[in-house]
Amino acid sequence: MGSIVIGLLTFILLVILIFLGMHVAVALGLMSFLGVWLTIGDFKTSMTILSNTAYSAVNDYTFAVIPLFVLMGVFTTMSGTSTEIYNAFHALLRKIRGGLAMATVGASAVFATITGVSVASASVFSKVAIDPMTRLHYDKKMALGSVAGSSVLGMLIPPSLMFIVYGMIAQESVGKLFIAGMIPGIVLAVTYCVGIYVMATLKPELVGGKKATEGQQGWSKENIKIFLKPLGAGVLVVVMLGGLYGGWFTPTEAGAVGAFGAFLLVLSKRKLTIKKLKEILIETGYTSASVLLLLITAMMYSRMLGVTGVLAELNTFIEKLSVSPVILIIIFLLIIILLGTILDSVSILLITMPMMLPFVHSIGFDPILFGVLVVIAAEIGLLTPPFGLVVYSMKSALGDKASIEEIFIGAFPFILMMIFVIGLILLFPQIATWLPSFMEV
Repeated sequence: MGSIVIGLLTFILLVILIFLGMHVAVALGLMSFLGVWLTIGDFKTSMTILSNTAYSAVNDYTFAVIPLFVLMGVFTTMSGTSTEIYNAFHALLRKIRGGLAMATVGASAVFATITGVSVASASVFSKVAIDPMTRLHYDKKMALGSVAGSSVLGMLIPPSLMFIVYGMIAQESVGKLFIAGMIPGIVLAVTYCVGIYVMATLKPELVGGKKATEGQQGWSKENIKIFLKPLGAGVLVVVMLGGLYGGWFTPTEAGAVGAFGAFLLVLSKRKLTIKKLKEILIETGYTSASVLLLLITAMMYSRMLGVTGVLAELNTFIEKLSVSPVILIIIFLLIIILLGTILDSVSILLITMPMMLPFVHSIGFDPILFGVLVVIAAEIGLLTPPFGLVVYSMKSALGDKASIEEIFIGAFPFILMMIFVIGLILLFPQIATWLPSFMEV
């Protein structure tokens, strides 16, 4: 059996095992070992190659950023900051048609700078935002769609777990990726708000008609109190991201500052007990260990593809296609979007990036720009059937209040807006590359 055949066979088996329910990390590790063993033909040498890969994969100070950002997100969620941020945006935007849906987008964007996980954002805002929109007679699908669509901002606006995973696989600066995601994240949030306003203008019943604009507005005493409540979270975001962008902190140090700041936030709200602290640390450990194991096995998988010669063969094939770099990137993005219908976004990165990144480098395409595009494309998969991890997270949080079909339908306009933003970044790459071009992280 030729090495190319072995490489392709292990890839097919990998996808089958994942479909059958095997954990992605276990499937990646198993197929990596099988591919190297069958190619080299020596069990001991294969074990040595992969064990060295496993050791070098996470033997880096930078990887400490993962548990630190996870810890920060868990602390912040416990503090109840999400509700405070949402209420502040609601008070600010309640007189604008569709303002409550826009408040959901704005609150999700701010919450994303603290948690960095889309599924967590979807679960939190399903409980925070759906009921207020229902009381103001918002169309149910509109309310569900605004929560689902805005939740993906958690993977684009830093700190982002997806950027950390991509940075580790691509061997690119996580700090630069964080910076690169900032403007595209804001652009996507603004696009959502504009889209909501257009839909609300064309069809006012989607946002409850006139009833959606009731309530106090402006600098009343009540609203000032609402605006001031999430001040602590705002200071945390400014200090953490300001230090990161200003070059005062490395990403790992920013994670430490953020985790400590979130810890102080919970203490200030008197919501921390010894029992809850233990639960938080255990949850952080579970999540971090899961992500790090995925990264280790992804590095093994990448090594296997190199040993079997699959990457070299794919390189030859793509060169024969004679397509322009932009067309090749679009093909890659379409593959990622299609995979998003059946796999979660982290699994997509772990499976595809080892094969795609060598070609991205060979055609001279900016890997930081590609990372931003890949994250948006993978996030589309969180909203598309049949997998749609965000949709199922919302269903779990809402129970019988909404069906899977209603959430998917509500999310569809936001998927179109995400595709629009991908096109915008391809036309104007400076959206993603401008900030990293003059910032050293």
